[in-house]
Amino acid sequence: MKTALHGLRLWVTRPRNQSAALIAKLHSAGAQVVALPLLEIAPPLDPAPLENTLAQLDTFDLAVFVSPSALDAVLERLPAGWPAHLPAAVMGPGSAMRAKESGIAQIIAPNGQFDSAGLLQEPALRQLENKRVILFRGDGGRDDLPQTLVKRGAELVIIQAYRRLPPNFDEAHLRAELASGCDGMIVSSSEAVQYLFHLAGGNTRQQLQSILYFAPHPRIVAALNAQGAARIELTSVGDAGITETILNYFSSITHRALTAKKTHDAG
Repeated sequence: MKTALHGLRLWVTRPRNQSAALIAKLHSAGAQVVALPLLEIAPPLDPAPLENTLAQLDTFDLAVFVSPSALDAVLERLPAGWPAHLPAAVMGPGSAMRAKESGIAQIIAPNGQFDSAGLLQEPALRQLENKRVILFRGDGGRDDLPQTLVKRGAELVIIQAYRRLPPNFDEAHLRAELASGCDGMIVSSSEAVQYLFHLAGGNTRQQLQSILYFAPHPRIVAALNAQGAARIELTSVGDAGITETILNYFSSITHRALTAKKTHDAG
């Protein structure tokens, strides 16, 4: 049975090692999916702090991961199994599932607001006096989460687990993909938005501003608005939520078109 996504060309712009499940869901719904990573994930230039910390992981009381990339980077380098006593705090359902599949028994994740503010509302992160907390993140990053952890009494160690790099394609490749069609672009981070529009100038930028975007967080919507994007849909979170939002969006368009045709024919 055909769905409203049948034949539509949808772009998935997540880092390549995080896009497979979403691409599979969109494919199964009938979409033609273009994988166009707007962020490349690389190891830290100096891996020693990460490796040294992982060797002492069992000395911490809580591990916090700011992103799926941070979780992946740690799990890939973990020299032994995850310490049984150590809870892992993650932002979203995808990371929670990945942590569970990797054998982490104690997982802390927000139920509704899948970002640092939502995570900080969890009871386990409210009383941190005399707790040794390790925060894994990329290069740079926002300061509100670590600052709040310290204010709540945590003895905080921050470790860079990965680097974020620009996409490994140029404007010519972007123009070629645009010429082939884009019925919707899924953007999963504000930084990806910056990289996308940094690539483009002139007519290419105007094309990007007219594209339909799907974004799972208001912060990404704001970043797209700041670049002049005019058509943005806020999605539910997680692969299933994003797919469902996109299906509902195009289904409603199809329904309105059929209703208009019936009205026209009846007239």
